[in-house]
Parts: sequence; C-alpha cells; structure tokens
Amino acid sequence: MLKRNLLGLGLAAMMLASLSSPATARASEPFDLTILHVNDHHSHLDPQTFDLNLNYDDAQEGEKVRLQLGGMSYISSLIREHRNDHSLLLQSGELNGTLYYSLYKGETDMKVINALRPDAYMVGNHEFDEGDQHFADLYQTARFPILAGNIKPTKRSPLYGNLDQPYLIKEVDGEKIAIIGVIKIEKTKESSLISEDVEFIDEIEFVKSTVEEVKRQGINKIIVLSHLGYDFDQVLAAETSDVDLIVGGDTHNLLDSSGEAKALGLPVTGEYPTMVQNADGKSTYIVQAWEYAKALGRIDLKFDAQGEIISAAGSPILPVGGPYQVNVDDQWVDANETALTHIKKAIANNSVLVEGQIDPTMEETITPYRKALEAQMETVIGSIQENLSNERIPKPFTDPKDTNGSFAAQVVADSFLYGLPHADVAIQNAGGVRETFRQGDFTMADAYTMLPFSNTITTLELTGEEIRDVLDEAIRYSQGITQSTGAFPYSSHLRYDVYLNADEGMKSAYNLEVKDRKTGVWSPIDMNKTYVVATNSFTALGKDGYATFEKAIEKDPDVKVETYIQYAVPLVELFTEHLNGGVVVKPDADSYSLKSVKEWQAEPSEGSNAPVKESPVNEAPVSKAPASKASATEASDRESSAQGNAAKTYTVVKGDNLFRIAQKTLNDGTRWREIYELNKDKITNPRVIYPGQRIVLP
Repeated sequence: MLKRNLLGLGLAAMMLASLSSPATARASEPFDLTILHVNDHHSHLDPQTFDLNLNYDDAQEGEKVRLQLGGMSYISSLIREHRNDHSLLLQSGELNGTLYYSLYKGETDMKVINALRPDAYMVGNHEFDEGDQHFADLYQTARFPILAGNIKPTKRSPLYGNLDQPYLIKEVDGEKIAIIGVIKIEKTKESSLISEDVEFIDEIEFVKSTVEEVKRQGINKIIVLSHLGYDFDQVLAAETSDVDLIVGGDTHNLLDSSGEAKALGLPVTGEYPTMVQNADGKSTYIVQAWEYAKALGRIDLKFDAQGEIISAAGSPILPVGGPYQVNVDDQWVDANETALTHIKKAIANNSVLVEGQIDPTMEETITPYRKALEAQMETVIGSIQENLSNERIPKPFTDPKDTNGSFAAQVVADSFLYGLPHADVAIQNAGGVRETFRQGDFTMADAYTMLPFSNTITTLELTGEEIRDVLDEAIRYSQGITQSTGAFPYSSHLRYDVYLNADEGMKSAYNLEVKDRKTGVWSPIDMNKTYVVATNSFTALGKDGYATFEKAIEKDPDVKVETYIQYAVPLVELFTEHLNGGVVVKPDADSYSLKSVKEWQAEPSEGSNAPVKESPVNEAPVSKAPASKASATEASDRESSAQGNAAKTYTVVKGDNLFRIAQKTLNDGTRWREIYELNKDKITNPRVIYPGQRIVLP
C-alpha cells in the first residue's frame, strides 16, 4: 500500500508539473567529473594473498607471482591520490563476511568508512544481518551520508528517522549532481534479518520517479548508486531515461576493457564501463569495482553544456604489495633481487595494477582491531565434549547406537544454519572439513584449521527432488573412479538412509526427512516443494560431484544467493554467540543426518539367501531386471572371460573403473575411452560408474 501511495503521489506531482511551466535543466558549461568507487568490501580490511599471471620473465611464459592484493590501507592511499575538486567517492555496501565483523559487529567497518569519507554510501542487504536495531545503532556512528534509496522504514522500525534519505544532491565546481540510491528488494528481505516493519518501493519505479523529481529541480547530471547487481543494473539502464551513470554493487563483478585484468588470470565479467542504450536511445554507463577492497574504480566523465556525457573512460585500479614470491620446483619462495626488479617493472607496465602504499591514518584505525583479532585466534572459544570423527564415508549400520561417519561435517553444517534464519537445511561435503573435533578446548585458530579454504557460504533454492538428486550424486561420486571420498554429504535439518554402491536404478539417499526449524518436527521431504539449502561455495559450483547444484543455477541463476560470509565464520560464531563459549556435543541419533547405511545388494537369484532389495520411501518404482541363475559377479566373470570377440557386454562390479575394465577385458587399460564412447547413453561421467551397470564392450 505504501508503495502504491508513494508512486501515485509521484505520478500526480509529475502530471501537475507538466500542466504548469515545467522546470528545465539549466544550460551550463562543459564539465569534467571523476567518480571513484568501492563496493562489497564485506569487512575485508586487510590485503589478501593472490597468485597473478605477471609474466615478468621473458625466458618463461605464463609464470605466476604470489603477492598481497588490496586492503583498506592501500585503497585509502589510492583515494587520497586520485581525489580532487572534480571528484566524488561513492560506495555501495556492504558489511559482514570476516572476523572483523563477527567480533566487532560493524564497529570497525564504520570507523574505516568514516576515514574514507565517501560522498555517498548506499546500504547493502548485509547491513541488516543483525536486524533493524543494530543497524540503527551503527547508523548513528556514521560520519558520511547513507542513502536509503527505495527502503522505507515505518514508524514501528528503529530505522525510522535514521534511514530516510532516498537521494542527495552534491555540488562540484558549481554543478549539481544527483545521487540516487537503490537496493534489490527480494534479496534484502529474504537474505537478512530486516524486519517486516520496513517497506520497499519497486526498484525501477522508484528510480524513474526520483529521476523526475531531481529533474524538476533543474539537475541534469544523475548518478544511481546501486545495490542491485550487474545484470539488474543493465535492466535498470535500459528501462529508464536520463540516468548518466550507474555505480553498482552486490554481485562482485570485475569489469575491465583493457584486457590486462583478464591476462592476469582475474575473473573479468564485462566492459568497464559497460554501455547500455536507455529508454530514449541514449547511453547509460555502468561500473563496478569487484569486491573485498581489492580494487578502486575510477571513471572520468565529460559532460557537454547540455549535461550529456560526451566521453566516459576509466578502469579498476588494483593495488598490490609484497612479499613477492615466485614458484620454484613447486615451492613458493621469496623473489630474489633480479626477479623482484622484473616483477616491479611488470606491475608498472600494467594498466590495472599499481604498487600499493600504506596509509598511516588508516593503519591507525585498523591496527588495534587487527592485533586484538590476532590475539583472539589463540583464545579458547569453547570446548568439545568428546572426539567427533571426520571419517568421510560411513561404515554400514542400522542400529542408532552404531552411527558413524563425519560428525565433524555434521557440526559444520549445523553452524551454517545458525546465521541463516531463512535457510531450511544445510549440506556439507566431508572433504571440506580437514580435521576432527578433538576432545578439550577449542580455539578460533582451530576453526580456521578445520575449514582452511577460501570458500564462502552460499544458499540455493532447490526442490525436494533436486535435494534427493544432489545427495545421490555426491554419495556416488565419493565411491567412483576418482576415489573422491570427501564428496560424501552430511546435513543439518535433513536426514536420510543411505545405500553404498547402489545400482544405477536406485537412489543412494532415500527416506529423506526435513526438520522444521520452528517446531523441531521431522517430516518426509516434499519432492515438489522448494527449500532453501545452505552449502559452501565450492559444492555450489557443482564441484565434488554435486552436479544438480550447478544444473539448478544454469537453469535459473536467481536460485543462488551468495552470502559472502567466510567459510569458518559460522563455526566461530557457533561457539562465541550461540553456545556462549560452551560445549559442542556429539549429534544424537535424532539430529544426525544418516539414519542408516547399508551396502546395496542386487536382486537375488533363485534359491539365494542374499537380502531382497528394499523399497525405499520417496523413490519411484524401479523396473526389475529378469531374474538370473547367476549373481552379478558371476555374470561379470563369465562375460569378461569369454573367448575372442564373444564378450560383448560386461556388468560392473564393486571396485571397477573404466581403466580396470579395459585392462581386464581388452588387455589394455588405455582403451578405456573406447568403452566410454560406446556407452555415453548410460555413462554421463567417465569417472563415475556403478556396480550392476551393464556396459557394451568394443
């Protein structure tokens, strides 16, 4: 209702203005404006280790250099260097993602941003991760303008009266520039703890009506400071008029038109600036500056006397520093004096790199928190009641007292849900956890030892059927030719029975149940219902055999939401916030993700005492193969030992892979690819075959 009323008032005002004498943008002189911009720093205040393709040695090709990239001290120095009387510094959120936020809840971030002195800051969805009141408290510490954009707190919210500036007007050399904020509604509502006491105005309609409002003030230079994401920014540009520049955020895009960033091995996703034809057929420019304080964006705009952009040029600037290391015999070692000279020359000759300079003022701000954080790493944050194993693939069991497997992975999965109230379940691959939970004290350093990867936490919207499929894929992959045992899935608020080495006609995970987060009641998973699944960013890409995750994202990219929260942070917060330094205990049978684990048995032959195939709940009927007088293993041996060319088929047995089958049946393991080519209709991944699978031989 609020949105409709506001839009209606805006339209009415526009009609009245058109009937009277409309204000027109005043004529002015040609004008130059530099926009410096940062986005999505996610509480990353320190430099990060990166390997770049610097090609510093003419005698080699493609050589890498390990160095330190970004950090707020380097970014602050760059801002000081590039800021002038014809520039504006704009920042698109957001907070949360590292221990700086986990421990200090934005206090450090606000002091850092105060030191940067942005001309405008547009909030992101993660500013609301601790709820309305917490951000209202942070807001009071800001010494820079924070835009509300299309966010409309009602009087019931603590944000009312704090977050109430949809746009602002800045004057540069006598010219007025409008800066309009806007945020993605659905993601903010669904992926943070913002309350229902905060309302929103449709993103595109808000920008359209606000553009008209500032035009009536005679302003003809309009910038949108967006937290919509790169794709949405392009839609916004195409559907609006009179927006000169969109300074984006949210999706962490690195844009570059020089080719230099891509040559460094960095993930470039578009042109800097990206040009989109707007609703009037004119150009709107879009920029974004990657993530995590790794880059400062700079775009130089030239306006004509009518306020039209006649040129827009710029690039991201990536500050780097030492120690500089090179790879010698697969070991990273400090560059010697000769190599260091060449490395620095390569940096100087690169259009997007610059040697970073420490900003003493920024260091004064960060250093006390950094030292406290480093000291905290050795601080005991809780304890473990008994050893919790990290045995990747469980042994068969049916009695709850015999449960086994990776209880460590289960606890990690549990930790994901504490910080993600909108997620229904969590899935963690066993190999993503590198240590057991050992009985006794647990430090913050232990958390980072257990989860050392540079992953983040990701959520995906999946149907119950897709959840079942991804569990099946991961279980099979953990037992396939790759021997990637770390793929085996453990879950939180999701439990299932497991078949090891299941026939291709059966699901490895069956009898799936979901635990309601409000009632704590378990119920069968609904194959047609959509659930929010939390996982790590590695498996979300489809890695470790989690192919359905990747397929779901390819089908609809919007099912994926990246939280940008560092991998170990939820585990740290489990101890520091939710257990209050307490004890982690072994998951009991009711909460453990594995209800039972059995070795799959093929259909028994006549007179056999082998167990009969069970009929799991939640599974579609499986057509039975005709009963055979011999077991699958006997059939395999009979077929593979046939003379000459008589052996045309082969039934896979436990322990097989295509190389072994080729060696066994063709006396040449290197002919495995011939078998794969003949069986592509049933083998989608040559590294994954299943016992009982019947394949054709060359």
